[in-house]
Amino acid sequence: MAEKMITTVIGSYTVPDWYPILQGAVAAGKIPPEAFRDAKAVAARAAIKDQERAGVDIVSDGELFRRDDNRFGPPNAMINHFAAKVPGFSGELRLKTGITPVAPDASLPAPVVVSRLEPAPLGLLEELRFLRETTDRPVKIAMTGPHMFARVAWDEHYRNPEALAMDMAAVINAELRRLDGAGCDVIQLDEPILWFLADDQSWGVRAINACFEGVGRAKKALHVCQGNYNPDPSAHVGLRIFPAEFAAILPVLQGATVDVVLMAFASLGVNDPSVLRDFPRGKTLGVGTVDVQNHRVEAPGEVEQTIRSVAEVVGPERIWVNPDCGLNHLPRDVSFGKLAAMTEGARLAKRHLAGG
Repeated sequence: MAEKMITTVIGSYTVPDWYPILQGAVAAGKIPPEAFRDAKAVAARAAIKDQERAGVDIVSDGELFRRDDNRFGPPNAMINHFAAKVPGFSGELRLKTGITPVAPDASLPAPVVVSRLEPAPLGLLEELRFLRETTDRPVKIAMTGPHMFARVAWDEHYRNPEALAMDMAAVINAELRRLDGAGCDVIQLDEPILWFLADDQSWGVRAINACFEGVGRAKKALHVCQGNYNPDPSAHVGLRIFPAEFAAILPVLQGATVDVVLMAFASLGVNDPSVLRDFPRGKTLGVGTVDVQNHRVEAPGEVEQTIRSVAEVVGPERIWVNPDCGLNHLPRDVSFGKLAAMTEGARLAKRHLAGG
């Protein structure tokens, strides 16, 4: 089997409750924006240290520079944060519903496309520099894929989601090439909506592959998730709002030119791991082993069992270990506890799978 069963995170880490307080202080002119950014750097360093202490192999900065609060989860930090940097988005945010059949009333603040999208720096190089200054471990950086932009944004220019996605892919590709050239170890795209829009999958895959064109050094990763929506940060828990059935996402997994696919297993269960026999050969499977929509910290033995169930079908040499999704909504002690359980469970699984 592989020399090491690599552990990593999806991307985000606990957002402190003081984020919206400092955001309000900036808006009221009580502190300068630079002071809030300094506070975000403190939170990001703490997130990296927690990952290191937990024993995570490939770490992130917790995506904590992308947030001003923790409302709505990914649309806040992984769509609107980037849309604000891209010419072609108006700067306006409008509430949008009907994005997912699981939660048709879920309301998200969505950006508005008013002209052709043009490449511009997205800030990922700055995140990479911060990571390199803070940790000696391999690092990963993730961002939303082009299909989610196309299906969440209000489109008042293209009137065509495929055209919007392909131009967004060009924007993303320019940044990912810069990341790759600067030596990022893992670059990840997050695409949740392709699960259930079968008619979009052919062009959605083309858009994903366009994002990674020319990326040659970094491991290319794709996270297909079920969402982590939360309009109420005080609840400290996200909600799964996208459908997930392995057969539905299989064409995307087969067509995407990526090295690693990260998926949820802890929250969905592995009742019939045989469905994974169709998982594409030549790709590594990132196995979600802790449920980010539950405050209960899993026992390492539960993590081990999830890994071993998947490994029976996919093979232990093709497995990474990760949480089901981002940890941004969870309290910090819960996030740390889940990461520690995850890495210990991976250690146990590696030992047993090696016959130890």
